[in-house]
Amino acid sequence: MGPLAVRAQDVPAPSRADLLVVGGTPAGAAAALAAARRGERVTLVSATGDLGGVLTGAMMDQWDLNVAPDGVPIEDGIFEEMYARLGDVFAPETAAGVLARMVAGQPRITVVLDEVPVAVSTVNFAGGASVDGVTFRSARTGVTSEFAAPYVIDATDDAAVAALAGARYDVGREDSGIDDRTQAVTLMFTITGVDWDALAAAYDPAKYGAGGVVERRAWGYSDIVKDYRPLDPRVLVRDLNLGLMPGGDVSVNAIDVVGIDGLRPGDLRLARQVSERESARLVAYLRPRLPGFERARLGYFAPDVYVRETRHIAGLERLTTSDVWFGKVPADTIGLSSYPIDLHPVDATDEPAYAPIRHVYGIPFGALVPRGFANLLVAGPAISASHLASGSARVIPTTIEEGEAAGVAAAQADRARIDFIAVWRDRNQIAALRRDLLANDVVLALPVAVHADRVALAERRGRG
Repeated sequence: MGPLAVRAQDVPAPSRADLLVVGGTPAGAAAALAAARRGERVTLVSATGDLGGVLTGAMMDQWDLNVAPDGVPIEDGIFEEMYARLGDVFAPETAAGVLARMVAGQPRITVVLDEVPVAVSTVNFAGGASVDGVTFRSARTGVTSEFAAPYVIDATDDAAVAALAGARYDVGREDSGIDDRTQAVTLMFTITGVDWDALAAAYDPAKYGAGGVVERRAWGYSDIVKDYRPLDPRVLVRDLNLGLMPGGDVSVNAIDVVGIDGLRPGDLRLARQVSERESARLVAYLRPRLPGFERARLGYFAPDVYVRETRHIAGLERLTTSDVWFGKVPADTIGLSSYPIDLHPVDATDEPAYAPIRHVYGIPFGALVPRGFANLLVAGPAISASHLASGSARVIPTTIEEGEAAGVAAAQADRARIDFIAVWRDRNQIAALRRDLLANDVVLALPVAVHADRVALAERRGRG
């Protein structure tokens, strides 16, 4: 269980917590840190045996960074603290250790591991509801426990708490009116025996297609894989994303499986089976075609399938596709994003919906507030956003800034003895929230001030 965690039955009485954060994700860690640094007593509950979410379980070992058109980073704050400790590419166990140490540095945070949310009790009032308590079941023993706090942040990737509470949501592309299917899922894996120096030296866009190599990351290779024929019709391989891990193994993010519902355990088991069969075939295909892969061998698989999309809650505001594409920065922006609309296919016949162009846009605070719920925020891929907009907003750095803002908002609401709806409605409260974020280096508007340390940061990230 580790030195950080306590058993559910050993957690202090629920009334002693000011904030309950559900989800041991990067967003959940950021929310807990932000609130604790402002004096809140936080209970942080993870469904798994560590902190990290997809960084650890799905082996997502590198960042999808948000940068301005000139390459200058537009994210700082708690995300930059994590980035500085992890670097551009990292091992899952390193990510778990870094988040654990960051959280352990805050004595006001109590961490509870291996507890899965299974039920939510609510109190109704005129025009809405509040979350009164969350029931968890131990992943190890099956015993249930209930935690409560005046304020709750749902930092799970699928808005599990909000859904259990009865919040409205869409699934996948349901907002399009077509169906509720979701973006493809991916099982990441490693390969051994790669000559990274040879791989990096050989990259030729004219031969391999758009992409490149920056230190320990490589991406692109679409012209190499275009002739690959998968074993399974549900599989697509349109490009490669490779990472040189600290021990010398190379991580591979390449195999998309369509038609999988990330909320169904049976579908995830199927995706794993399909991907494990496909990965060996893909490595064999790449071995004679990619310099540095001559001795490549299949290594190990991520513990969990990477699920890009499930629910999208109905919030007080909705991040739309046009907001992303036209770079809208609303008055209640709590963080900037710029990742392209990277929409992985829903169907094997899908073509890319948008060009890979960056537009700097703002995440509105109202997209974190589920409609009709006074004391609940959502931070993660399931915020209130359209299916297409989520192709950009789902990336981990963006969810971290959502988590940080949610933690700050919880501390602010607690001090003022108001709810999150009141925070959103009051321009003075939003202004105070943004002042706090700005004072802690969160970037909320362009142009970004270019000073020596930010230029150095851009150079270190390979984006300068």
